Amino acid sequence: MKGTRIATLVAAGVIAMGAAGVSSAKSPVPGKPGDANIVEIAQAVNAQTGQFSYLLAAATCDYFEGAIVGLLTGEDKLTLFAPTDEAFIALQSFLIDAFELEAEPSPELTCAIDGLLGDGTLFDVLAYHVTDGRRFSNSVFNKRNPKMIEMLNGQYIVSNPDLTLNDNAGQAVGVAGLDLVNINASNGVIHVIDTVLLPFAP
Repeated sequence: MKGTRIATLVAAGVIAMGAAGVSSAKSPVPGKPGDANIVEIAQAVNAQTGQFSYLLAAATCDYFEGAIVGLLTGEDKLTLFAPTDEAFIALQSFLIDAFELEAEPSPELTCAIDGLLGDGTLFDVLAYHVTDGRRFSNSVFNKRNPKMIEMLNGQYIVSNPDLTLNDNAGQAVGVAGLDLVNINASNGVIHVIDTVLLPFAP
């Protein structure tokens, strides 16, 4: 019953934000948060759209022992920049080519990133997608000037007036062109992004 209610609420929010388009990113109406936390919303959206299967797989890698899920379901107010499956597939395809691996992109492959780039890499990448506080897009972006935002791994991203982000790998990451922005969770906000943010150049 609870899952049905969450899915219904998320579907309504997706439809409303999709109809608003870019304007929803520029002029959000925060409103009151619902009952669903960040992980529950991600699961519900994934069930409907398939957007977050790679992200959820990354957050639930066995060696995290539930720490990432615990963080995103806890009482601390957080903002998650959530990459789509297409974003993870693009990154995995790059790494497969770079390391000449005999593999195909898959959600499960995300948990193998530490084996390629060193212990703690995946945690660092995931923490680079989360910042403290409930940040709707009018808090993420300034209208005229770039803005630095500290992420949970201690590094920064830069938000730009054109509603893009820059990471430490020099990538330009899009937010406003996607339907899922300003998703209001009980413990924070989700913004969907089209590229995996990287705290370093791979």
